[in-house]
Amino acid sequence: MFLQLSAVLLSTANATFDYVVVGAGTAGSALATRLAQDGRYSVAVLEAGSFYELDNSNRSVVPGYDFYSSGFTPDLQGVNPLIDWEFVTTPQKGAAGKRKHYPRGKCLGGSSARNYMVYQRPSIGTMQRWADEVGDQSWTWNGTLPYYARSATFTPPKPGVRPDNATPGYDTSVFAGGPVQASYPNYASPFGPHVFKGWSELGETVRERGMESGDLLGHQWVPQSLEPRTQERSSGETSYLALALRTTKLSVYTHALVKRVLFHQDKTATGVEVETAGQRYTVSASKEVILSAGAFQSPQLLMVSGVGPAETLQKYDIPVVVDRPGVGQDMQDNPLFGITYAVNIETGSTYMNDPSRLAQAVEQYNANRTGYLTTAGAEVLSFQKLATDPTTNISAQARRALDWVPDDWPDMQYWSFTQWIGPQLGSLPPDARNYASMSASNVAPLSRGSLTIQSPDMADAPVIDPNWMTDPTDQELAVAAMRRLRALWNTPSLQGLVDGEEAFPGPNVTTYADLLATVHEQTSTFGHASRTCKMGSANDSMAVVDSKARVFGVKGLRVVDISAFPFLPPGQPQATVYMFGEKIADEILHGGEGHGTRPYGKPW
Repeated sequence: MFLQLSAVLLSTANATFDYVVVGAGTAGSALATRLAQDGRYSVAVLEAGSFYELDNSNRSVVPGYDFYSSGFTPDLQGVNPLIDWEFVTTPQKGAAGKRKHYPRGKCLGGSSARNYMVYQRPSIGTMQRWADEVGDQSWTWNGTLPYYARSATFTPPKPGVRPDNATPGYDTSVFAGGPVQASYPNYASPFGPHVFKGWSELGETVRERGMESGDLLGHQWVPQSLEPRTQERSSGETSYLALALRTTKLSVYTHALVKRVLFHQDKTATGVEVETAGQRYTVSASKEVILSAGAFQSPQLLMVSGVGPAETLQKYDIPVVVDRPGVGQDMQDNPLFGITYAVNIETGSTYMNDPSRLAQAVEQYNANRTGYLTTAGAEVLSFQKLATDPTTNISAQARRALDWVPDDWPDMQYWSFTQWIGPQLGSLPPDARNYASMSASNVAPLSRGSLTIQSPDMADAPVIDPNWMTDPTDQELAVAAMRRLRALWNTPSLQGLVDGEEAFPGPNVTTYADLLATVHEQTSTFGHASRTCKMGSANDSMAVVDSKARVFGVKGLRVVDISAFPFLPPGQPQATVYMFGEKIADEILHGGEGHGTRPYGKPW
């Protein structure tokens, strides 16, 4: 990767390309690489950060270090500003009035360099809902599967390394071989198999073919975006951009903060104004400008450039290019909460509490790429549908509120977590015992947040209000999820592990009001903010882009990242963001009639 620095620029000279992509993150890396591979066009991708391997050393490379540099508290303790934007939310009513750090990748690879590496796809019904909502049947499961397939290479777990009781189910037929690596760590925690068996004891289905084939309801060991040979993170940088730098003429700008999109008087985007080390310059686009700056900065960049709610733009004396009231609105995100016990087995707490054990893990990882440091923590994932489960006593009102959710779309996910969660993700445990947690997260959330600007300058952080856990239905399902987690902890498979009574929130927290108060106290984020530039039809006044990701009301401008999703799909969106970049690249190059409509095959 680092031998290709001739294509990585620290230039402040004006330049012109056919396509200018703003943001080298999860979607931007895929999109820019595919455009450059075509060979007919000049392509530049501009990134405000740089190589995370340099700016955060092995803490972003070694999966097991992921948790150590996340940081969720508003004081930003442990957060590296070289690879994170240091965004902090407004005080959150649904999080007991607290402000939260919202991790966002500021580096090549974007948030694919900062996430917990889960590789999982949505359900068939989810993608049908997407297609129907945007009025374009190319977004169905069958229409998008080729783009999922060509984005990633799947490698089964290495035989004889993981315990026999940690053997995953998977379906190799839905992968074609692509830049992103999806595989399993050379390690499984002692906690994971007990969780897997516990869900089965509660009657939950084992998802035998994994969670990449269009079926989600059930539980399974989940793959990670992991290079199987080196057991290192596979990100948009190490996959797509590394490929592009080896094989194409893609120009990658680093430390390049895009200040605004430039428009001709006919409302055609002509390029961007950029700042590097205090120097301003222009990168022009003869064909298109494509924003892939993420759920927060794509809408922010639209607004400071004159595309957004007119009232907001006028407040900051920004000339209105087009009034689009939906820019920054209707944010959707997954909140996070859970239950913690002290346990009598090895967990992540073991390594946090004992430097000598961590040193042994480092030695093991360096010697043969096995052990605790090969995993980012994602192990057993379970998707369930509480609204239709007769044992949960969900109200008729809540069930009606979720009528829009397809039958195969879960409303809750659960994740085994070998750390203390306590009152806040990232908080320190009260003692040196080994702790394990089960987290829950609404994956059909009805609470809606927003994002706006506080100035016309991209150097000033946007105002981020996720508005988590404020909808009554979200609250009702969250309390039901806490009770479901208690049922799991009370299964024979998990009861043999517990060391004492429930550590958090504690056995005395039993009423609806007390459980909801606990959820509010804990609520944090998986980092899946979405739909702040949502895709929709032309008659939807809140839609920002059409089904081809083109911004309404202007020409030559698209938004291609999670902000343009019409809704947040259930679970972890990383795989879908890569798919999105692949699909729109095909749309640009071939009008949607290119590789994506052919049998999988290798696309390079």
